[in-house]
Formats: sequence, C-alpha cells, structure tokens
Amino acid sequence: MVYDVIIIGMGPAGISASLYTQRAGMRTLVIGTDFGSLGKTAKIENYYGFPRPVSGRELAEAGVNQAERIGAKILKEEVINVGFDRNYIVKTKYKKYHARALILATGTKRNSVKIEGIERFEGKGISYCAICDGFFYRGKDVAVIGEGDYAISEAMELVPIANSVTMLTNGKPPIENRKIGRAVQ
Repeated sequence: MVYDVIIIGMGPAGISASLYTQRAGMRTLVIGTDFGSLGKTAKIENYYGFPRPVSGRELAEAGVNQAERIGAKILKEEVINVGFDRNYIVKTKYKKYHARALILATGTKRNSVKIEGIERFEGKGISYCAICDGFFYRGKDVAVIGEGDYAISEAMELVPIANSVTMLTNGKPPIENRKIGRAVQ
C-alpha cells in the first residue's frame, strides 16, 4: 500500500498534522515511539477546554484517539531509515512503508543540565518553560539555571509571578548585563 502521507513523530505536531491530512482525505500513517516531552508533563492547566488539570500523557492519548477515530493509522515503532524512489520509503525494524509525501515531526531533544537524578523531578518542581509553568510557582522562591539570553528571558517571565528569582550562572556573568527586575538576585 502507498500512503498519501507518512508522518514521523507522534507528539503534538505529528498528531495535529495527521488530523489535517486525514480530514483532507489523505490516507495517513503516523509512526513514532512515544509522545515526546508532552508525555512526561505531569500537569497542564493552561489548555483550553479542560475543566481540571490534565497530564501530558492524557492529552497525548486523547489526540491519538482522535486521529484514529477519523481514520489515521498510528504505528508505535522506531523509524530506522528513510529513502526516496518515486515515493518515500520509511523503514522500521519490522517493515517498509511507502508514501507520496513525508512530514517530519520528531521534535527536539531538550537541553538539560548535568545533575544526577534531575529527570526524577521534571514536572515536579523542575520546569523548562516559565510561560508554561510559571503559574505553579506563584509566590514561591525560584531559581533559573543559565547565564544566556534564554535564561534571562525565563527569569523575566517569573519576576511578576514568583516571590523571588535567583539566577544560577555557575559564577559566569549574564551574557547581557540587563536590569531584569527587583526580585531577581
């Protein structure tokens, strides 16, 4: 069988793309191994239409169920090779799949600090997005790790929300010497 489109990646981008391609009448196959960073998120409160907090895994599973309900095929396998010979050839460990179009929605690996055991606390106090998760830290003393523009930007997002914001720069001065607010130490 030749699919109209194969989407590699079953995180939010891949599943969202499958909703549009399938609804456009395209025979769609989504191939991926997991939900990416979304699947590791403990609690989401800023997503429209949910009366209670939802875990990233619940949200991702709802998206997959929606895609399957409208006819997209979801395959939980690892892609090991992609080729092209008039059609795209996507190879997994078990089989080859063919499609006229290919969408890569593999996401990106998040940079993390090298602290032993940090992954145990992700979503339980350690966050990588101040805009997404700042609400959970309102009125608390927080720390931002880093000295670059991104760290400064994250700290600035937290200043009006948190009780105080401390930047941990490993002794390095911030990349740009900006005044970022009274609450940042």
